[in-house]
Amino acid sequence: MTAPLISVIVPVYNVAGHVAACLDSLRGQSLADFEVIVVDDGSTDDSAARARAAAGDDARFRFVAQQNRGLSGARNAGLDLARGAFIAFVDSDDRVAPDYLARLHGALEDSGADWVACAIRFCHPDGGSTTHSAIHGAPDLAGHPAPRRYSLGDWREVIRHFPSAWNKLYRRSLIEGLRFDEGTWFEDHAFYYRAACRTDHLLHLPEPLYLQTRGREGQITATDSDQVFEQLSVLETLRAIMAGADKPGAEEGFERIATRLMFERSTALRTPARRVRFAAACRDFLARHGLRYSPGWDADISAAWGRTIAGALPLSVIVPFGGGAELLADTLASLEAQLMPDFELLIVCDGAARAGEAQRALRRAGLAGQVLVQPGQGQGAGPARNHGLARARGELVVFLDAGDRLMPWALEHWADRMLRAEADFGLSQFRVGLGEGHVHSGFHDMRGQAADGPATGPLRLGGAEAAVLHAHPSAKIFRRAFLREAGIGFGAGAFPEWQVTLRAALAARRAFYFATPGVEVSEAPAARALWRAPIAARDLARALDALAADLGPERAAALPPGWRRRLWARAAWEKLSFANHPSRRARLRFALGVAWQARRRGIARERGALDPYIDRRTAWILGAVRARGTGG
Repeated sequence: MTAPLISVIVPVYNVAGHVAACLDSLRGQSLADFEVIVVDDGSTDDSAARARAAAGDDARFRFVAQQNRGLSGARNAGLDLARGAFIAFVDSDDRVAPDYLARLHGALEDSGADWVACAIRFCHPDGGSTTHSAIHGAPDLAGHPAPRRYSLGDWREVIRHFPSAWNKLYRRSLIEGLRFDEGTWFEDHAFYYRAACRTDHLLHLPEPLYLQTRGREGQITATDSDQVFEQLSVLETLRAIMAGADKPGAEEGFERIATRLMFERSTALRTPARRVRFAAACRDFLARHGLRYSPGWDADISAAWGRTIAGALPLSVIVPFGGGAELLADTLASLEAQLMPDFELLIVCDGAARAGEAQRALRRAGLAGQVLVQPGQGQGAGPARNHGLARARGELVVFLDAGDRLMPWALEHWADRMLRAEADFGLSQFRVGLGEGHVHSGFHDMRGQAADGPATGPLRLGGAEAAVLHAHPSAKIFRRAFLREAGIGFGAGAFPEWQVTLRAALAARRAFYFATPGVEVSEAPAARALWRAPIAARDLARALDALAADLGPERAAALPPGWRRRLWARAAWEKLSFANHPSRRARLRFALGVAWQARRRGIARERGALDPYIDRRTAWILGAVRARGTGG
């Protein structure tokens, strides 16, 4: 019998809902000269029957059944039977593009390379997809359409490529005699490293020709199981392979790949006790080999997980709670869905009755957290946040209002970028409204900024920028030691968050901006009750006097001319536009009271820009009517 050009090995185990689509994608290949070796590894569902039905009478498909030996054992069985001059592996829950084999084989023939990899399309359960080049640090190579030969002459180059057995086509001569290690998870790694020892290059195609299914129940890389600890044993194997090969960069390369794989395995762990044990095992592994957790070489690796490995707490989340179980439930649901679970949650309640509500909400959400009762009652959100801050242990801290919802990636993304940048203060865009509504840049005045606002990255904050920052606390993250060292806390009266935002912006040595909305701010009446509550003009004045006093003359000197009038106009406009005054007369009394309080303090004599949205009514109250009522 004439040997086929390519042997494709498909291991099958309990993938009844996927295997037919996988084999259909192989039957539809534009290159016809191949065999498919389907190895049923003791499936307990009807995967084998569905696979045979999908192959039909196609003679290119060969079926083998064996007792369960695991993925490695199934692949090894296929290798023992493979007859092709080229070999590929396709997982039975994945698919390949119609020209997958043709493109990979053609690239090898044209180049003479030993093996070739392609980019990947990740197919998610919701029907969406994302692509990745399968090269760490270069996820998108769409701008480089030609095949490219990557050097593997240094271990630091080897570790950049996905070690997956799939998404590659091998010359038989490269992997002759190689087998997958049986009895362990993460078996692809050693196979890839042993193949890399035999060559100095890998050819790569930037098109996503391999379609990998993500989010399937039972997938090894997404399973919260003690078998995650097997990654450390596999790392020991990789260290021996690297040490025994004639390639430079083994020590640094191993430190980097150990860092990456420890982080990747952590992403599947949601059970707190198991996560703590795995972090401790990683810490012991690194210490035993004299290594550091070093995420700096790849932006996709979390710096926060390194803090967890070291036994430190990366982040505290503080939620003041004055009532509204449905609001707290929304916020807790968004915290439960966070990709990074390494944070402590402190719910600071206004009274013992609220503490009971908070405890019940935590149990329903399946979250661990501390419920604190602030001394006294009715003190407001500012003192509640300060009480939580005094008890917090995280290196970073987020103050999240009940009712607001974080995006699932927010805490991981914010913490990682803050730690990498060694930033004191971070601010994010936010969405006004849950699930819909406009995106707010975080600045009251975008004049002087780029048309689409700052890019994600370090942000220069001077007095002019500080004066126009939106103060909503849920869209901010702080280094806790920075707040403590600078003596920064929330105010006790109206606008308590203004004090923290302004002081932090002026004092931060490094600030960071997130140009993607990481939080949705609830517009529900109960969530914005304090914002919509009317206040007396004298209370507005006292709050702004306290803010000015907290700044002091030296910090105030860094702000632009007219900064007090700008803040007074902002506060007055908010209360005139959104507060639920009981009557038109009460609203007018408030406006006249603000005008009188401002004149007493000389606010009306100040000059400088106001926020662009300030209307003529508010400008008139502060004696600032100019062209269109917004000039200085």
